Amino acid sequence: MELNKSNMKKLMLLIAFSIVFYLAVKNIYRVSDLTNYIIGICEPILLGLAMAFILNVLMRQIEVRLMAPLNRRYTKRWPKVRRMLSIFLTLVLVAGIIVLILLIVVPELVRTITSLTNHIPGFFNELQISLTKLSKAYPAVGEYFSKININWSNTSQMLATYGQNIASSLVDSTVAVTTNVFHGAITLVLSFVIAINILAQKEKLQDQIKKVLYAYLPHKHTEAFLRLCSLTNSAFSNFIAGQCTEACILGTLCFLGMNIFSFPYALLVSVIVVFMALIPILGAFFSTVIGALLILIVSPIQAIWYIVFFVVLQQLEGNLIYPRVVGSKVGLPALWVLIAVTIGGNAFGVVGMLINIPIFSVLYVLLRENVDKRLKKAKLQNKPMDEV
Repeated sequence: MELNKSNMKKLMLLIAFSIVFYLAVKNIYRVSDLTNYIIGICEPILLGLAMAFILNVLMRQIEVRLMAPLNRRYTKRWPKVRRMLSIFLTLVLVAGIIVLILLIVVPELVRTITSLTNHIPGFFNELQISLTKLSKAYPAVGEYFSKININWSNTSQMLATYGQNIASSLVDSTVAVTTNVFHGAITLVLSFVIAINILAQKEKLQDQIKKVLYAYLPHKHTEAFLRLCSLTNSAFSNFIAGQCTEACILGTLCFLGMNIFSFPYALLVSVIVVFMALIPILGAFFSTVIGALLILIVSPIQAIWYIVFFVVLQQLEGNLIYPRVVGSKVGLPALWVLIAVTIGGNAFGVVGMLINIPIFSVLYVLLRENVDKRLKKAKLQNKPMDEV
């Protein structure tokens, strides 16, 4: 290899990269701490970007579809007014949804707690009667239960000691909790302001980022990076829109079905179903368990029928609604969805489940395009020159 200027530059970059990589591997724990420190500093910015991205999904629908007649009719001053009006309507709509949910959930939650409190004594009495009947019908079972000796005095003393420890720890951590709440409030306000500014001038920010990329990166790499960003934005936007639509449809069907079959706590369980439906695959299991436990206190028979009802509803939703609403938007086969949820859940919990599906959608599209490109190239290379 000739030691010209270009090769020397490449060699120096390779050596520098090797040194940095070696130091990073040697001090991997410090790299993790440094990453967490940087993320902590940039937390308001990252949260603001996330808020802007989610709000933009709704704002774009308002700006492009709802205001389509005005967009075609007015072209001079309307674009500036349209953006601010779209942001205002988006915030009003989101705030209205949150307030409506609180107005529905909080009173229903209070009624549910009151009802559960009233039903708990009767539930335990019925449970005791059932155990007595079971013991008489099956003496071996009754003998087994009679051998179970619970020292209620020690149990109550243990619970009292445990409660005192919790109370003392809460008193000791009051300052820390207050500090965290204050810090969280400031972070939330800063993130909200950042998100509004990003939404107000998103086209200008996009142009500035493109200029920086074209100025410092090769044209080919810039085009590839921008296309990757476009695919990622499309996958995440479609997933959020599809998942929210699917959750609302499932919650509505659950509410109607529970009212038709006279299940208790129809409104509260349906709201829980809406939120749990945002969690792919595992959300249905959580909805079934939580709903069944709530209904179990009132009527064990109805709890069993609720499980049957929700399993049937989940099958209809999984085979008819989800593939048409979410699957068509994300474009990811069912097996890939399962793999994405499994990996994301094991690595990052519920957040990983939600994020991994759009990420796998992007990877699936890129892999499919690369495979098609290689197969096409291989076919052309294997053909005789007169057939090409």
